[in-house]
Amino acid sequence: MNEKLSLSIILPIKSSKSRDFNEYFEKAITSIKSQTIEVEELLIVHTTEESLVDHLNGYDFGSLNVVKLLWDKEPSYAEQVNYGIKNAKGTWVSLFEFDDEYASIWFKNVKIYMEAYPEMDAFLPIVVDVDSKGVFAGFTNEATFAASM
Repeated sequence: MNEKLSLSIILPIKSSKSRDFNEYFEKAITSIKSQTIEVEELLIVHTTEESLVDHLNGYDFGSLNVVKLLWDKEPSYAEQVNYGIKNAKGTWVSLFEFDDEYASIWFKNVKIYMEAYPEMDAFLPIVVDVDSKGVFAGFTNEATFAASM
């Protein structure tokens, strides 16, 4: 990877005890590692749950610049996201969850749009939702999260 995007990925995590956490987490991180453009950093804002801390400390993030931020208060998606944003070094941020995956061209497309529309404040991806069997369920843009930010 030679190109770099001034993008900080904010990944708030409450617990590793969610169903299929390891599988989803692996896919999420792989979707970042497999991009053709490098990002500034991956900020993981995590709780003090022992199994989660152990998982994060033992996980191989490869060459990703990972910053682990301990959240020792009551878990709160919005507060953890805002804490990540306050600590972000990138010009832009992307909100990410452990069960999300970036499309292989997402960073490349974001870079193109940032250069084409420098006056824009936000770029919201279209999310392809699937059910528990991986079958297409619909498109969203995660607008419900914006209300709590």
